[in-house]
Amino acid sequence: MKHFCQSIVGVLIFVALCAVALRVYTYNNTSTTAGLIDQLNPLVKTATLYTKTTEKYEYKFPDATSKIENFVYLQTCYTGDGKKRKIEYISFGKQMKPDKFLKLETKGQSVLKWEEIDKEELPEKIRHLL
Repeated sequence: MKHFCQSIVGVLIFVALCAVALRVYTYNNTSTTAGLIDQLNPLVKTATLYTKTTEKYEYKFPDATSKIENFVYLQTCYTGDGKKRKIEYISFGKQMKPDKFLKLETKGQSVLKWEEIDKEELPEKIRHLL
């Protein structure tokens, strides 16, 4: 029984260390794998990020069924208190208009949703950064 309990504790410690290590690995990593890992990792919290759009996208790809072009953007974003993050998000079906402000809901590197907002809706601390 003692050996079984030690094994269970060892496995739990290993899982906890893996979750922490994966969180460190995925921070500012814009790969698809990082986004998937962050969605599954219970240690990664949701956050709100803000950015200003540009015309420049990283690449585009057609939707598998409708063949509509989707545009992928890689941009520097800011948290409400001004911390910088690099994030990748997709504009489905249209290219983003430049100089618009976006509010992104994320879980680590995974963008859950984004919406266009007015400059007045930006947190006061980051208005000068964007």
